[in-house]
Amino acid sequence: MAHYTRLEQSSAAFDQMIKRFGVVTVMNAYVWDTEDVKTLLGVDNFENKYADEICDALTADIAAQNSKVRCKLDTLKVSTISEEGPTKTITGGQNASPLLKFGKTARLEMQDALGNAEALEALAGMTVEYITASGTGSEVVFSNRIAVHASDAFSGPKTILGKSFFIDQTTGAQVDVYILIYQFVPDSVFNLTQDAEGDATVFDMNGDLIATGVQIGTKNGGVQTRNLFYSVCDPNHSHSDE
Repeated sequence: MAHYTRLEQSSAAFDQMIKRFGVVTVMNAYVWDTEDVKTLLGVDNFENKYADEICDALTADIAAQNSKVRCKLDTLKVSTISEEGPTKTITGGQNASPLLKFGKTARLEMQDALGNAEALEALAGMTVEYITASGTGSEVVFSNRIAVHASDAFSGPKTILGKSFFIDQTTGAQVDVYILIYQFVPDSVFNLTQDAEGDATVFDMNGDLIATGVQIGTKNGGVQTRNLFYSVCDPNHSHSDE
């Protein structure tokens, strides 16, 4: 005997939802160094990988015992991806009308309700200092955190896999989604606000997205490499199922 409801968790539900949907909440996110993601995929860049292949590798790493995840963000208040452009506009004709537009930039702005040492180190330019419990060199086992330092250091590119849900306008159902951000370059700036009477402090972790070459399929069954900032993916679709 199987328990069931009319709720769906399937690629069919994602396909239906993405036609008309609402966005009502933030994502929970896992963060990797982009170089570690390339190592997991066995590639020097993402140009020969599909988005669902990258999602598969990242979800497998989340479950792995020796995961490469730098931090998890599960107390976000805001996670906003915005685009701006064009960076170039060609005009012409008698009215100097816009004839061609080129160039976009994208930015991710996140506010965390709670401070998180590993997240501040990965995304806000902080440095966490530990004392070691045992071992030397690559065998060191980290123990207690004894300080978080603000420095002039900057963080390198990060890959982010966000987990959230959108609302299907037709059914009202919550449909799970992945938000895959290929390369996020943090501002690596940390502001510590202390205010006894105002709102509680939030922790900003903002930065820019790099347009990254990723494979996508074409209508005639071919493959194309497109420069992508991020992708909204069906978490129930695995590349291994194709």
